[in-house]
This record gives sequence, C-alpha cells and structure tokens, in this order.
Amino acid sequence: MVAFLSDLATCLACGEMWKGPWFVSELRVLNLRNNRLTGSIPAPLFSILSLLLATLAFNSLSGSLLLNEGNIVSNLEFLSVSNNQISGCIPSNICQLRELQVLSISVKDITGEIPRYIGCLSELEDFIIGDNPIKGTIPASLANISTLQYVSFTRNCLEGPIPPELGKLSNLRQLSFGHNYNHIGQIPDAIFNISSLGRIAFNFNSLSGTIPATTGLHLPSLEQLILGGNQLEGEIPLFITNASKLEILEIASNYFTGTIPNNLGNLRELQYLFLHHNQLTNEPRDHELQFFNSLVDCRMLGYLKVGHNPLNGVLPNSIGNLSSSIKDLDISNARINGLIPPFIGNMSGLTELTLGGNNLMRNIPPEIGKLKLLQGLFLPNNKLNGHIPQAVCHLSNLVQLSLGDNELLGLIPACIGNLSMLQQLYLGSNRFSSKLPLSLLKMRCLLVINASQNSIEGEVPRDIGGLKDIVELYLSDNHFSGMIPSRLGELQNLQYLDLSNNSFFGQIPLSFANLISLEFLDLSLNALSGEIPGGGVFVNSTLQLFLGTKKKGKSKDVEKVPDIKTHQLISYHEIQQATNYFDESNLIGVGSSGTVYKGTLSSGIVVAIKILNLEYEEVCKRVDTECEVMRNVRHRKLVPVITTCLVTI
Repeated sequence: MVAFLSDLATCLACGEMWKGPWFVSELRVLNLRNNRLTGSIPAPLFSILSLLLATLAFNSLSGSLLLNEGNIVSNLEFLSVSNNQISGCIPSNICQLRELQVLSISVKDITGEIPRYIGCLSELEDFIIGDNPIKGTIPASLANISTLQYVSFTRNCLEGPIPPELGKLSNLRQLSFGHNYNHIGQIPDAIFNISSLGRIAFNFNSLSGTIPATTGLHLPSLEQLILGGNQLEGEIPLFITNASKLEILEIASNYFTGTIPNNLGNLRELQYLFLHHNQLTNEPRDHELQFFNSLVDCRMLGYLKVGHNPLNGVLPNSIGNLSSSIKDLDISNARINGLIPPFIGNMSGLTELTLGGNNLMRNIPPEIGKLKLLQGLFLPNNKLNGHIPQAVCHLSNLVQLSLGDNELLGLIPACIGNLSMLQQLYLGSNRFSSKLPLSLLKMRCLLVINASQNSIEGEVPRDIGGLKDIVELYLSDNHFSGMIPSRLGELQNLQYLDLSNNSFFGQIPLSFANLISLEFLDLSLNALSGEIPGGGVFVNSTLQLFLGTKKKGKSKDVEKVPDIKTHQLISYHEIQQATNYFDESNLIGVGSSGTVYKGTLSSGIVVAIKILNLEYEEVCKRVDTECEVMRNVRHRKLVPVITTCLVTI
C-alpha cells in the first residue's frame, strides 16, 4: 500500500495516470476526481477484486473506456469517468462488470450506440450517459434491469420512440431523455403509472401526441415534470394538479390548448411554472385571468412564465398577492388588455418583469418603483402613454430597461442617468421630445441605447464621448441637427451606429476612421457634405456602410429590410473592376438617361450598376428617388443596384 501511495503521489504531481503495478489487493475505494490526470485508464484497474468504487471524473483522461478484448474479473460496483476526454464506443465486454450498480460516462466523445444487450447489467441502479454523440434508439432491454432507479441520457443524439417497456421499471425515480431532439412518437402511458417517479424530463425532442388525461393516474412522488420543446398537444391533464410534491412544471414550447387550470394552487411546493409558447387560453366567461387567484397559494413559486399564449384577458389585482419569492414574471405576447395593476409593486422579490407585446394602456404605474430588486423591466410593444414615471429612477439594480414601441411622450427623465447598473436602454418608437439628457451620455456602463423614431431635437452633445463601453447606438428618425460630434470617434467598442434620417450637416468627422470595432454605420437621409474619411475602419470590407445626403423625412411606418444593402460605399475603381472596365459583355441595357451593366464585386455579390449622364438637377432628384424606392422594397432576393453619376460639363 505504501508503494502504491508513493507511485500515486508521483503520478498526481506529473499529471499522468499511474502506470505502476496494480497489485494492491486491499484497495476498495479509488477517488481521483477533480485533478489534471492525463493518459488512459489502466486496464489492470478492472482486475482489482477488492475495488468497489472508482471515481475518475473531472480529469483529462483519454483513450477507451474498457479493453474490448479479454475477460474482466471485477467486483466493481461504482464507476464514474464523466467529464474526461474518453472516446470510442461503449465496449462489448461491459457486461462482465456484473456487480456494477452505478455507471456514469457523461463525457463528450463516446460514440456508437447504447448496446442492445445493456440489460445484462442486472444490478444497475444508476445509468448516466450524457453530452455524447451517441446515436441509435433507447434499448428496450433496459426494462430487464428491475433495480434501475436513475436513468439519464440527456444531450446525446438518440432518436426513435421511448420504449413502452420502460413502464415496467417500478423502482424508477428519475427518467431523463432531454436534449436529444430526435425522440419521436407519443410518451408511453405506462410511464405515468410509475408511482416512484420523482423526475420525468423529455424536453427538447420531437415527441407528439397528448399526455394521458386519465384521472386515475397517480404520481405521488413526482417533483419535476419537464416536457418543454416538443410537439405535444391537448389540454393540461387534471392529474397534474394532484401531484402535491411537484416543484417544477415545465411544458413550454408545445401545442397545448384549453384553459390554464384554476386549481394550480394545489401545488403548494411549486417553484417553477413554465407554460409559455403554447395555445393556452383564459376561461372565456372570465374577463380577468382567474388562474392568478389560485397561484396565490403557491408560496414557494419563484419563476412564472405564461407568455406567448392567447390568454385574452385582464391582469387581476390579485397578481399583487403572488408570492414575494417570485423572481421572474413573464406574461409577454399574451393578448393582455387593460392596465398594469398598481398592486404589482407588492411583488418585492421580482428581478425580471416582462409584459411586452400586449395591449396594455395608459400610464406605467409609479408603484413599479417599489420593485427594488428589479434588474430587467420589459414593457415594449404595448399602448402605454404618458410620461416615464420618476419612480423608474428608483430601480437602482436595473440592468435592462425596454420601453420601445409605445406611445410614451414628453422628456426622457434625466434621473435615468442615476441608474449606475444600467447596460441596455430601449426607448425607440415613442413620442419623446426635447433634447437628449446629458446624464445619459455619462453612463459608462451603458452598452446599448436605442432612442430612434422619436421627436428628439437639438445637437448631439459632445459629452457623448463619455459612453466608453457603448456597443450599439441608435438615434435615427429624430430631429437632431448640427454637426456630428467628433468625440464619437473615441467610442472604441462601438459596433452599430445609426444616425440616419435626421438633420445633421457638415462633414463626417475624420475621427470616425478610429472606430475600430464598427460593423454597421448608417448616416443616410441627412444633409452631410464633404469627403468621406479615408483609412481606418473605412477600408474594412466587412463594414456595412449606408450614406446619403438628401433629407427625405421620416420613414417611421416603413419596414426596413436589412437584407438589401442600399447606399453602400463602393469606390469607382471597384465598379470598374466589377464590370471589367465596362466591357460590352456585361452590358445589360441602355436607357434614355444612361446604361446598365452587370458586375461582380470583390465580395462575390452580383450587382446591377446603372451609369447616368447627368445634365439637369431634375435628373439628380430622380436618381435620389430611385435609391429611396429601393430602400423600401420588401422583396428579399433582388439584385442590389448601384447608381453612379458621370457628370457632363
């Protein structure tokens, strides 16, 4: 034993799996997890008759799991090699580990299939295979292992139906086949008759059909029912509301219909309720969403998501009586009408509130300022009006504030600048007026500002250079005027900048060439003049650049199609190369005002290049109109058009 420990210490120091003689006859437990061991698993490990437990997880071991030849004489009961770099198939001689009770091989490189004869491991209790590219179907022979309690085959590439024979495993406590994506067919009814089951997780597959609605089903031990991301349909079965130990009910992203049960309050242990992205409705006779009244009894509820369902109702005042433990409330895109109840301010534990994409009206209630822990407030795409209440500025932990696409008006509160944690601010498509608050431009943590499609006026202050971390800045479709501040060139992290459709004049600041991270720049529909800066970012072929000099008014109600690149900066030299110097073989047609050539840009994009002989101002106006028409075309597969003007003197 001393020699063994000495060699083991040496191996741990050098990072290699010990290669010495495995003759330690008394070794019963070998725990080497969470090290930096390399090399392969020594074959003699499985010849130590006294060894009952071997844990090699969380290392960098490679090679195969077992030798595929020769006999294995072992009494091993526990084998865990998860989180290593072991590869190859599950070996054919796995059945020789006859005493094995726990097998955990969640690595990343096990291939092949689960052996059809895996039922030979008659003593197995825990069988965990995950995060591997294992293919094939679930072997029906698993049903022969009556001792099985925990089966987890998550995040593999398994396919086909779930064997109905698994319903015979009366000792099962956990059955998890999630994130395989290709399991098909209906969930066997017999699964829901295993009274010992505590966890059923078949999420993110392609399962279809219904959950059995038989009221006689009884799952007294069920704690987690996770079926999201499938193609299940029908109504929520009534037996689910009788599973009194249920902690997680997750059936999101399916095709469930019918009403949300009004007796979910029976689930007193419920912590996660995910019903979003289905076709669930409210009781037609009820104006208010009555199921919230029942959820008041779920005092441990922390996460409630019912958005993306056609609920068609009004939020009741009882929503304020929901558990103070609720952290995440999502009722977005659910056809909610009426007002945001002021009682929502009672949900003191909220860290995220999502009510976007509804028909909510009138003011944002000032009581929302009571939600001191709130990190994300999402109210976009509603009909909210009035001013942003000063109470929003009391949300000192706010990281994301999204109020876009409403009818909010007046000033943007300067006190928003006091929200030192704020990273994303979305105020676009409202009716905000006056000037941009200077306080916003000094928020070093801000990553995104979208104040586009409003009526904000005045110059963009030079203090905008204080937005040191800004990545996206959208100020398009407003009434900004004056010159574009040169300090914008100091924003080294800026990737997206849209100042289009304003009244900026003067030259594009030379400092823009220093915007080393810039990927998208739109300055179109302004009154800019002068030369385009040379060098720097402007020679980056991956930059999407949109320039224009004629102010055309707002296009607030016009859908922008980013697939069509208009006003793209193309040099005349590149146009010459694209058309092979206007070779006749590329001539498409000749019109009254010019000629059209086919060209292929250096990026591989095929374009139509229209060359106009301009003698009159009216012709220039017509050219500008044609570019604007192309900007608003909705078809996605058109050949881009580049118009260049050859002025005749």
